[in-house]
Amino acid sequence: MTEVLYRQLADEVARRIDEGVYRPGERLPSIRGLAGQRGVSIATVQAAYELLESRRLVESRPQSGFYVRHPVAAATGEPPMGDGPVLPTTVSVRNEATAALQRCEADGVLNLGAALPAPEFLPRRQLQRILSRLARHHIDEIVMARFAPGLDALRQEVVKRLADAGCHVSPREVVITNGCQEALNLCLRTVARPGDTIAIEGPAYVGLLQAIESLGMKALEIPTDPRDGVSLEALALALEQWDVRACAFVTTNSNPVGASMPDEAKQRLVAMLAARGIPLVEDDEFGDLNYNRTRPRAAKAFDEHGLVLYCSSASKSIGSGLRVGWCAPGRFENDVEFLKSFSSVSSPPICQMAVAEFMASGGYERHIRRLQSAYAEQVQRFIAAISRAFPRGTTVTRPRGGYVLWVGLPGGVDAAVFHERALAEGIGVMPGHLFSAAGGFRQFIRLNAAVPWDEAVETAIAALGRLAVETAGTLRS
Repeated sequence: MTEVLYRQLADEVARRIDEGVYRPGERLPSIRGLAGQRGVSIATVQAAYELLESRRLVESRPQSGFYVRHPVAAATGEPPMGDGPVLPTTVSVRNEATAALQRCEADGVLNLGAALPAPEFLPRRQLQRILSRLARHHIDEIVMARFAPGLDALRQEVVKRLADAGCHVSPREVVITNGCQEALNLCLRTVARPGDTIAIEGPAYVGLLQAIESLGMKALEIPTDPRDGVSLEALALALEQWDVRACAFVTTNSNPVGASMPDEAKQRLVAMLAARGIPLVEDDEFGDLNYNRTRPRAAKAFDEHGLVLYCSSASKSIGSGLRVGWCAPGRFENDVEFLKSFSSVSSPPICQMAVAEFMASGGYERHIRRLQSAYAEQVQRFIAAISRAFPRGTTVTRPRGGYVLWVGLPGGVDAAVFHERALAEGIGVMPGHLFSAAGGFRQFIRLNAAVPWDEAVETAIAALGRLAVETAGTLRS
C-alpha cells in the first residue's frame, strides 16, 4: 500500500509540474508539510520526492529541500569522452591562457570565463569582522613572516576537512601554500624533473597545464569521461607504453568537465599507480562543493604508501584573493616543505588566521551548505538557458558539484574565433584548446556559473547562442 501511495503522490506532483503549478526553480512543499496536508507518512513523501528526483523532474538541495529542475531541451546532450592523442606533448598554453583570462577580467566584460566565484557567493561579512578583529589585536603576528610550514591553528582545521574526505593525516603532515596553484607547483617539482612526462586528464585544468609548461615537463592526455573522470583503461595502456613520472588529476568535480570518479575508481587508480611506484598529485579544490549532502572521498583516502600528494585551497569556497591553500604530500612532505621555505617563505599570516578562525567557528560548514544549494541552482539555470539559446547539436556537461560547465559547439565552430567574437560583445569565455596540451577540444568552451543570475547574464547566454550560429564553419582542419 505504501508503494502505491508514494507512486501516486509522485505522479500527482509530476502532473502539477507539467501543468505549471510548480515552476522551474520553485521549491516544492516541505516533506513534513506535504505529509500533513495529504495525511500520509513522512517516509511516503520522501519516497515520492526521491522517485521524482530519479526521473530528473526535481532536485534536492542540502538543508533547503526539493526544487523543480529547469527543463533541458533534447538539443543539448552531454559531451562524449575526450579522445585526444595519447602521447607525451610539450605544453605551450601559458601566454595565450594568461592573455585570455586577462581579457575576460577587463572592464566592461561580463566574466563567464575565469573559474572564480563572484563576491556575492563568498562570506564577505564574516571575513570582514574576522579580519578587522585580527588587525586590532594581532598586529605583531600579522607583520611577521613565519618559516614554519603554516599556522598550527590552520593546519589543525585542514586536517578536519581532510577527515571529511576520508583522509587521516596529522597537522604536521600539512603544508600551507599560496593557493592551490602553488601547492600543485611544489608537488610537481618534488616528484618530477624537466623533460619528465606527467599524465593528465583530457581536457585538463588550464592552471595545471601552465604549471607543467613552466617546469619544462611534458603532458600525456588521458581520455576522460565527463561524468566518471579519467579512463583507467586508457591510463593503464598509456603507462605500459610511456615512461610516466607522475599523474595529476582532479578526482572530484573536475575543472573543466565537472567529472567525479566513483570511490571504487579512485581506489583502483591509487592501487594501479602504487603498484608501479608512480606518485599522484590530486587536486581536490572542488571536493567540498558537491550538490548532495555526502562529501566524496578523495583518492588520498585510499593511499597506503604515501604516494598521493593531496592539494586544495579556500579559493573556490571562501575567497580566491586570500591565497590560502594546502597540501598533504605524504612521503614527500619534507621535500615539499623545503621547496616552500625558499620559494615563497610563508603564506600571509593574516589570511591564514582568518581562514582558520572561520573554519573553527563552524561558519565554514554553514557556508558550504549554502554554496552547495546555490551552485546547484546556478548550474541548472545556465544549462536551461544554454538549451534555449544554443543551436541543436550543442552539448553541455551535467556536473554533480562545483560551478563550471563544458559546452560543445556544433557546426564546426572554432572556439578561439568564438572567444574573440564574444569579447567584442562584452562577454568573456574560455576557449577549449587552452585546456589541452595537444591543442584539442577546439569546438568547446568553458563557462563559469558562479555569477549571480540576472537579466544581464540571461541576455549574455542568448548572445552566445547567436554567436554559436554565426561562427559555424570557422573551424579549419
